[in-house]
Formats: sequence, structure tokens, C-alpha cells
Amino acid sequence: MSRFELELAPVREGRKWAGFEVSYRAELESVAAGELLFSVPERIVSIPGTPYVTEDLHAADEHGTLPLVELEASEDSSGRYRRWAADRDLQGALQLRFFAPVRPHDKLTPVGPLFDLRAEDLGLFGAGITFLPLPGEVVYGPGGPEFDISLTWRLENGVRAISSHGAGDAEWQGPLSSVSFALYGAGEPQTITSGGFSLQAFAETPFELEEVAEYAAKAHAAFAEFFEDEAARYAVLVRKNLGKGTGGTAFPDSFAFGFSAVDETSAAELRSLLAHETAHNWPTLHDDHQKISWYTEGTAEYYSHVLPLRAGFLSAQDFAAQLTDRFQGYDSNALRTLDSNAASASYWSDPRAQRIPYGRGLRYLIATDLQLRAATDGVTSLDDIVLDILRTQRTGELVGVDGWLSRVTAVLGSAAEEHFRSMHAGDLIELSDTAFEGIVRPVPVIIDEYELGFDPASYRSEGRRIAGLRDGSRAALAGLREGDELVDHALPYHAVRRSDREIAIAVIRDGEPLSFTYLPAGESVQSVRWEVQS
Repeated sequence: MSRFELELAPVREGRKWAGFEVSYRAELESVAAGELLFSVPERIVSIPGTPYVTEDLHAADEHGTLPLVELEASEDSSGRYRRWAADRDLQGALQLRFFAPVRPHDKLTPVGPLFDLRAEDLGLFGAGITFLPLPGEVVYGPGGPEFDISLTWRLENGVRAISSHGAGDAEWQGPLSSVSFALYGAGEPQTITSGGFSLQAFAETPFELEEVAEYAAKAHAAFAEFFEDEAARYAVLVRKNLGKGTGGTAFPDSFAFGFSAVDETSAAELRSLLAHETAHNWPTLHDDHQKISWYTEGTAEYYSHVLPLRAGFLSAQDFAAQLTDRFQGYDSNALRTLDSNAASASYWSDPRAQRIPYGRGLRYLIATDLQLRAATDGVTSLDDIVLDILRTQRTGELVGVDGWLSRVTAVLGSAAEEHFRSMHAGDLIELSDTAFEGIVRPVPVIIDEYELGFDPASYRSEGRRIAGLRDGSRAALAGLREGDELVDHALPYHAVRRSDREIAIAVIRDGEPLSFTYLPAGESVQSVRWEVQS
């Protein structure tokens, strides 16, 4: 098996973390002059890649310096990619060295997936996909030839390193996507460990770090036991967003979390978020993203609530509160009737679309669990289907949507296919009152549909000017006007999911800064509130 050897060295300039010195050696099959040698995203989803200058990328092989030429960029639905070739044939292994600078950011930097390499007071971290130009085309998911891979860190005294592949130096076998789609961090972070779990904060946090870490560690232990992966390790890397917006991004065996420096996020929200992202480490399907997001997000939602409840460290009251939040968040989403393909196409232009797979997948899986139990007198449940898929995947077999359908139809017959198609079409998923019977029960309620009052894409438009302001909306009645310039690049974390919390929209109008506060509420819709059963 060919070798890929990566070496990283964090660089400090004075008291500031500047970036990584990077070098690697890759044993490749022959690459002719002018053919693609390596690539890196110019942009991946909404996040820019490191803007390298060709002269700063130093390539060599066994014959010495390898002059580079940049090729025409390629593009797909996930991003735009820069590509380089050599002006002579590659002889032997490719050696590449360069400096990867951190991305500058401020309070106006848009919140998106936590891919970019950023510096904090206590260190720096980012995902390889934005700063590592790797051989071949950029691969966002699994696939490609396997390598024997090593990661070596060069560290000053007192500096520690962490990656998705563990603390410090690491070795593993896998495709180059396991190098690119991984976190790399170094510095002197606040660190809390428990068994195979670690939380590393690269910035001072406004919340109680120990409390959040304790819950996340318990969740990780419960998930690892349930998903039959008791030797599992997991790392959470924490950074600060200077502006509005809180969220995170899951990676293999790790999770990047960014909290807002200006918006308050409750400990309950953080616990729930970390549990959800930790659950992402196991259930998945191998298929196009828009085909499987209901499963990846739905199973993460389902098990991040259910497993802590079963393990006894989530109370029935908190379980009911979490379900109520998720159900009402979905029912108040004005895009909830979009079919899955239409929702997927709007993920990066409308934050409401990003929430669709979460609520839809959760409802569908709860309903499917009830159907499986009813059809087998309680012998078969959702757990059996999910674990069977996971065990099959661990043998090396890829399981996609067809694998899910074959398993549920084997128990439920053709009705399972109809139920699945209805879910994807955006039809309402009916739930029996017997869901979680003996613990909680759903009570019908009327809530307000979430309505920002203007097109959410205004935040990503040229000039960030309000467009599509709806007459009579709470936004219009509060005083917002078409064409107002939005000060912030993103809404607060709760503001794309809750119609019962006031939001403050800061704008500039004719050079004057203004702020307007209102409830983002629209028409009344049917939903449920979950209550603890006595």
C-alpha cells in the first residue's frame, strides 16, 4: 500500500497563532506533465479555502524541484476547486511544502460549516479540506485509493496537538478524504478528558465548560456502548465566533463547535447540540447527500434524545422539552412542505431549509419505530434496523437508501415504501399517541409559523440589503424597510428555528444605524407539546 506522510507545525508570531507549516510526501502512480497533480477548494459550500499563491507551494520529487502551473478551476454543487499540474512528469513520490495561514475573521464573518483554519487566543484549528492541497481531485466523501497514512507534529514545549485521528502523532489506513475531512488543532487549549472523550476549548467560554463536557462525555459513552463501539474516542474542539451565530460541524470521531461572542446560548442548548453531533459518529448511509440527510440528521436527533433518556442522565421533563422544541421548530418552518430535493437545493441560501432533514427525519423515524413494534408485537424496533445497517457497513459493504428500504419493507411490506416516499415529498407525518408511551405524550397545540418577514437570502446577497419584505409582516410593522442594509451577516442561533423569541435586526438606513425588535411570527399552525405522563 502506498504511503502518505503528513507533517504539521503550528506557528506563532509573537503571541498570535499565525498558521501551520505543512509538508507531506505522497507515493503516487505516475503523473504526466500537464495532468492534475493536486487540488484544494477555492470555496467549499459557503467557506473559502486558503488563497494560496502558486509560488508559495514548493513541490519536488526524486529529481528535484517540480515547477507548477495552475490549471483551470473545476466546480460542482458543493464548491469551486483550484487545481495544479507540474510542467514535467512526476518521478517518484510527490513532496509538497507550504505555509497555511489562518483565515482572518471579525464579527461580520458569516457563520457556516467550521472548515476554515482560525486562530484563537489559546491555539488554532481547522479542517484539512480548506488548507491542504492534496493529490488528485478534491473528494468530499468516502472513496479513492487507500494509503498507509501518518501524521507527525512538530511542537514547541507546552504546545499540544489534536486531530480527528487522536491526540498527537497518528497512523491509520484510508483514502485521502480521511486526511482532508478531518480537524487539526494545536495550542494550549483548556482541556477536559473522560475516558475516550475530550473537550478542548481554544477560547475562553462564557458558559460552564465542565458542565457541558460532563454531559457530552456521558452521551459519548452511552452512544459508544449502544452502537457497539466501546473503544471509540471522540474530541470536541471549541472556538469563538466574534459575531452572531452558534453552531457546529461533525467530523469522523470529532466535532468542531463555535459559540457566539455576542449571543447567549443556554447550557441546555449546548448539551443538546453536542449530543446530536456526537451521535453523527455512527449512523449513516452511503448515497447522495440529498437522499440521506433525513437519515443522518434524523438518527442523530432521535438517538441524542432517546439514548440519554435510557441511560438515565436525561430526565423525562428534559426529554419532553427537547421533543417539544424539535417538533414545534419543524411545524413552524414555512418550508416544511418542500420535497427533500427542493429543500436540499436551498441549504446554503436559506437557513430554514437546513433544518428540514432534522425535524422530518426525527418524525419519520419515530413513526417507523412505532410501525415496526406494532407489526412484530414489540420484537423488532428501529434500533434493530439501524444496528443491522451499521454492522453490515463495518464488514466493508456500502449501504444506501435501498438498503434501508429493503430492511423496513421486509418487516412492513409495501406500505413502508409508500411511507418513505410520502416523507420525502414533504407530506405530514402522522404520529400515534402511543409514541414513547409511559414516559411522555403529545398534546395538540396551536403555534405561530416562523416568519422572518423578508427573504433570508438577504443576509448573503450583495450589499446585504433587505429584499422581499412582506407587507403586514411583523418585520414591516416593526419598521424595517426594503433596501435597508443589514449589519450582521447571520441571524442568532435560535432565530431560524423559533417563532416565540424576539429577534433584533440591526440595519443602516441613509447612513444612520437603527435596530428593530419583533417576534418573527406568522400564521397559526398545528403542532404538539410533549408532556410527562404521570
